[in-house]
Amino acid sequence: MSPESSKPALINIRFLPARTGGGKAAGLSRLAAIGLAVPPALVVIDADPGNLPDGITDAWNAHGGGLAAVRSSGADEDAEGASAAGQYETFLNVEPENLTQAVGRCLKSADADRAASYERQLSGQAGGAMSVVIQKMVNPSRAGVIFTADPMSGDRSVMVVEAVKGLGEDLVSGHARAARYVLNNLPDKGGSILKEAADDSEASDSAPLDDKLLESLRAGAALAEADWGVPLDLEWAVDGESGELYWLQARPITALADSLDSHVADDELMTRCNIGEMMPGAVTPLTLSTFGRSLGTGLELYYRSFGALGRREKSPSFIESFEDQLFMNLSSMYIMSRRVLGATAEGTELSILGYVLPPHEIGPMSPYPLRLLNGIRYFIGLFRWKSRVRALEHLAKGFAFRTDGKNAAEIVAEIKEAHPKVMDRAVCLHYGASAFSGAMNAALAMTLSGGSDVTDDARRLMTNLLSGVEGVESAAVLDDLENLAKLIKADGDAADLLEGVSVDAIHEGLLTDRSAVGEAYRAFMERHGHRCIREAELREPEWAVNPRHLIESLKSLVRSPAGRRMPKPVPNTRVATASPELPPGVNAKAVAWIAKQCRTGVRAREKSKSLLILAIHRFKTAARTLAARLEAEGYLPEADLAYFLTLEELDRLTGGQGGGQSDGLIGRAIRRRRRYPERMELRFPDLSHGRPSPEEIPVPEGKTALNGTPVSRGIAEGSVRVVKCMADAEALEDGEVMVAQFTDIGWSPFYGKAAGMITEIGGALSHGSVVAREYGLPLVGGLSGACRVLRTGMRVRLDGGTGSVVILDGEREEEPAPV
Repeated sequence: MSPESSKPALINIRFLPARTGGGKAAGLSRLAAIGLAVPPALVVIDADPGNLPDGITDAWNAHGGGLAAVRSSGADEDAEGASAAGQYETFLNVEPENLTQAVGRCLKSADADRAASYERQLSGQAGGAMSVVIQKMVNPSRAGVIFTADPMSGDRSVMVVEAVKGLGEDLVSGHARAARYVLNNLPDKGGSILKEAADDSEASDSAPLDDKLLESLRAGAALAEADWGVPLDLEWAVDGESGELYWLQARPITALADSLDSHVADDELMTRCNIGEMMPGAVTPLTLSTFGRSLGTGLELYYRSFGALGRREKSPSFIESFEDQLFMNLSSMYIMSRRVLGATAEGTELSILGYVLPPHEIGPMSPYPLRLLNGIRYFIGLFRWKSRVRALEHLAKGFAFRTDGKNAAEIVAEIKEAHPKVMDRAVCLHYGASAFSGAMNAALAMTLSGGSDVTDDARRLMTNLLSGVEGVESAAVLDDLENLAKLIKADGDAADLLEGVSVDAIHEGLLTDRSAVGEAYRAFMERHGHRCIREAELREPEWAVNPRHLIESLKSLVRSPAGRRMPKPVPNTRVATASPELPPGVNAKAVAWIAKQCRTGVRAREKSKSLLILAIHRFKTAARTLAARLEAEGYLPEADLAYFLTLEELDRLTGGQGGGQSDGLIGRAIRRRRRYPERMELRFPDLSHGRPSPEEIPVPEGKTALNGTPVSRGIAEGSVRVVKCMADAEALEDGEVMVAQFTDIGWSPFYGKAAGMITEIGGALSHGSVVAREYGLPLVGGLSGACRVLRTGMRVRLDGGTGSVVILDGEREEEPAPV
């Protein structure tokens, strides 16, 4: 029978039209379409308890008859966005003559408070239309579920099977103990059963599964997962008479379907070092699917440029994602050490980790002639950083999205087209420009240490040798802001511009002011307005869009009589004079030459980083316009939710992949946004084998001396201000020691207030560290757990030249009472 919009109907599950019949029915229809055995079923659509299709019993008998299972199939039930499993009524072993009554009772359950509340909460919508599935009962010998990923850990390299004797409903309801098997879900690795993980021998004996059945379950589940594209929870049963395997239900594992986590083997090395400085904390799905992906693709393109990867060779994965945070796959990075002469595992580790690991296997080395050729290409390429910076400047400044008059679907299509042409290429050029800096710094560290085991003395010497570098783009942020403050101080009338009723009013006043102050402010925004805290995150507004803390910092600089707190370091141009400090046997001339290249590399890298962020700024602008269009056109209830869907999901949402309906994506975005603040707070170890797990940083009891990495020399003493958000930063008072998870150019406007800074991550080459050194701000980096160990109000002394932090007092000193 064919459905009619004006009255209820019955449809054979195998001929169910797309987007009809609810989640459960759609899942069964999809399983049947890919060739899996599904018991005969009919779907009741467009019905309600008072308006049922005629002849349900007759239709069922014509379909084969017999006992039936009657189950709900809500619009969002068992759907990718919100699996409302267990929220509606199910009836088993229903006689044909009782089907009409069972269908009516099932439909009534759609109005139950528990179901409606669940559906509204998880999908962001009121409950949708309810359909009902009438399915032939299977009299099983064994039944159960198979998860195509571990539902507890999220490990997608395995499948988990749970089985009971008889009906699987006893397992789902929790009334039976299950035998549990873990199967391999990596098609390139042999073997199916990894382990039988049943803790209860009685349960295992009650539902034994042989290798043949387990392989059939694994193969069927893998086929379904490949078709869905997300981890699945599938119910199955083995007919007690025929022994045939039937598939009874399929639904995404909602939390894992939301997940964008990578799949890695247990022996692969993951690290948050280096990438954690560029992308601190969690990233939104839209950022992950654009810039996060480009970080991997750009590195692939860079490696291909000098032969570390063949032109047609499949690239390993360089960037991974876990719990919404980005990691570098160090195991993949070793490909350069194996294929490029002069590149070593120790050098790779120094550039990324900041230290060298104990000797370990990195894989087979390429033939010497090939490594020699690649080494020559690589070395020549290092000194082409100028041409790469010029190319990046041309790309970033010459590109712009044209979104005027376009709808959401058209903007998504434009972003998709520009992504590989602009963002991938910009990242590749940035890698090429900044590789010179990384290589020279690794060389300097090993030269000062007399080998690959970098010493603390070498780190201190490097901090000295890299101080006072002139012409650094990121350091110009604070210089230009201070110069603007001086202009305002010198012009009494200009100070009135900072007395606006709102930040927006002050911003607009400065932009339109025709004096030298307005000209300087416009020049600042032209040069630096694309930057901000966590500037590679598409959701973070640039200073030009949200200048609030810039304006507040400018006010503070104008009010402050002292100006720059620390004297700016004198450029260390005669680096060879450091020779008396050099360890015995270290060649002072070699140190001087390499240090000079390092200082040049700092300038190149910071200029390149600013241009890369300018390219990202183009995508931010398009993303903001897209988000507004999605809300205006009714695709999303809030514009901000756009950032919590990937670019591919936004394409589906707007119809670019045959979509055009939410398909539960609204609920997915809501859940992801709800989890985002928690993911921001997660901390991971520097290095992990396989999937990283968040770690709790223990608070040392009674310890007053802590050690981090020396980053920017100088000694500072003051009260701690722990900064986790912008409100914390704006509360920073003159002379306080700023404690944050990371250094970032976005914090630059606050450096004028701070006496010193302590960070959890970040080394001598991080962008915020460069600014701190040029500003003369003492900074200790790499102090794991600093935001938990140190509390606002504590008094500390830090030495940025040695990396030491001493807790002087646990409480803020009381202000003297007024006389």
